[in-house]
Amino acid sequence: MSSPRLRVQFETLFEHYDGTDCGVQLEEITDILCCTRRNARIVLNKMEEEGWIEWHPSPGRGKLSQLNFRRSRSDVSENLARRYLEEGKVGHALKVLDQDPAKLAQVVESYLGVQQQEGRQVVRLPYYRPLLTLNPLKNIRRSERHIVRQIFSGLTKLDENEELKPDLAHTWEMITARHWRFYIRPAVRFHNGDLLTSDAIIESLRGLRTRRLFAHIEEITATQKNVIDIHLCRDDFHFPILLAESCAKILLPATSRSEEYDQFPIGTGPYKVAQNDEKRLVLQAFDGYFGFRPLIDSVEVWVIDDVHSSMVFPSLSKPIAPQAAVVNDEVELDPGCTYLLLNRRDGLAKSDEWAAYFSQRLSSLNVFHQLPQDKIVELGALPAHGLKPGWYHHTRQTAYTTPPSYRKVNIAYHAKHPMFPSLAKALEHLLKQDGLEVQLHTYDMEMPNIEDIDIWVKPMSIANHRDDAIAGWLLDYSDIEKMSRSEDFETWSEVITRWQSQESQGFPAHEIGKGLAHTQQLVPMFHCWLGVSKDQCGSLQNAKCNALGWFDFSQVWIKPVGEG
Repeated sequence: MSSPRLRVQFETLFEHYDGTDCGVQLEEITDILCCTRRNARIVLNKMEEEGWIEWHPSPGRGKLSQLNFRRSRSDVSENLARRYLEEGKVGHALKVLDQDPAKLAQVVESYLGVQQQEGRQVVRLPYYRPLLTLNPLKNIRRSERHIVRQIFSGLTKLDENEELKPDLAHTWEMITARHWRFYIRPAVRFHNGDLLTSDAIIESLRGLRTRRLFAHIEEITATQKNVIDIHLCRDDFHFPILLAESCAKILLPATSRSEEYDQFPIGTGPYKVAQNDEKRLVLQAFDGYFGFRPLIDSVEVWVIDDVHSSMVFPSLSKPIAPQAAVVNDEVELDPGCTYLLLNRRDGLAKSDEWAAYFSQRLSSLNVFHQLPQDKIVELGALPAHGLKPGWYHHTRQTAYTTPPSYRKVNIAYHAKHPMFPSLAKALEHLLKQDGLEVQLHTYDMEMPNIEDIDIWVKPMSIANHRDDAIAGWLLDYSDIEKMSRSEDFETWSEVITRWQSQESQGFPAHEIGKGLAHTQQLVPMFHCWLGVSKDQCGSLQNAKCNALGWFDFSQVWIKPVGEG
């Protein structure tokens, strides 16, 4: 790849000769570029290889060689910027475009959004970090949870209206509240061509029994071909909804998985992984999908520089971030919230006095006033007073609360997150105002030792707006069980168990949310706006934002340009 130095050297020649083809002597070039004759020849040859110039040398000293400019200065800058974008180096691309966001927007728009490649429809989306762990059994984050739903299938799923629908099971029936029967679609294949068998389904489902959410699974059998019976140790009238959780997706049998299965998983979903590395994730439509084949042939998620991630908006036709947050009917609040999880089992918050101090001093309003205004606008953050928008379970006391003693407070958060670094700094500032020492811990996939951390900055990352989504969050991927007092967690678990045992009872979401806040187990922080507005979709149709902040790749299509 050509270097920025070579581009600068080209610009120097272009400006000196005003972009006009001319006869020159090599000595002129050496003077202009301040280099030796040998280096001048090397530079000219490299420029010719790049297609920027034509260089016709004449033998002998004193004779004129011919220098023809094949590209303008802006052409070369844009060409180099495109190459940097291919490597995810938005910062470098901006630099060669003279730090001009408008020029960068033009180049970015030529690469991201809706594309046509050799008759194939491609959608390219920018993202601020790689998505290298796509195994639904791992402790994955919000965006990975969305991608997993494109790659894998479960026995059941939620449709775009968040209604429970068939997936690998075309129907099911409740024999009793402890015995569920699922009828499996025949001839379903994994992305590698392997046939989906009852044994593969049973293996995946049996693996769920180690999870609190599925601990009541007692036995799984295949009574007939394409018929799976699941026996429970207690009543659960709502069991099929649990099977729509990400962790309940059906995986390739363990003996058939490669060592890189986390990064290159194989499922039965509408898209398969074609490429996944530090630069981009490429998903290709699976022609053998048992449902409707996706209309978009390929979806590419491009990784951009962390430093410049806020500049590129996750959009389709206008990838550069708007100057101010715009809220409309297509953009809605995250159904959960960002929150502070207090370590009430091993941390300082094991003490009720410390828990009360953290809960009041680090209230959402106190922290909100410490955040940079541009970060608030960029993320569309609003103070949260409960787990879900509109809930008011956490109240701030008017009296000032002092720390029980002067200790070091350890705070952990995901380093690669658009909000968490700023949020952690705000927490640090408030605590230091009270004379406390603060140690910040960052992590990616592997969490620090739980007993070493007092406060965790966490996202809920629930996958839908349904109240019963809180069951999967609380019991499966919130880490609350590890941080809470045993008696508290058993109380919340029993609330869910009671709901499962009653056929017509609504999910007790408020009771759980209130309990988590009033026991000072967590402190709600912020709700954020999620969505893809119609103005950003361009020719892409049906790009309805889900609760994970993405749209279902398998449900969108490209409307031909020029159509009304």
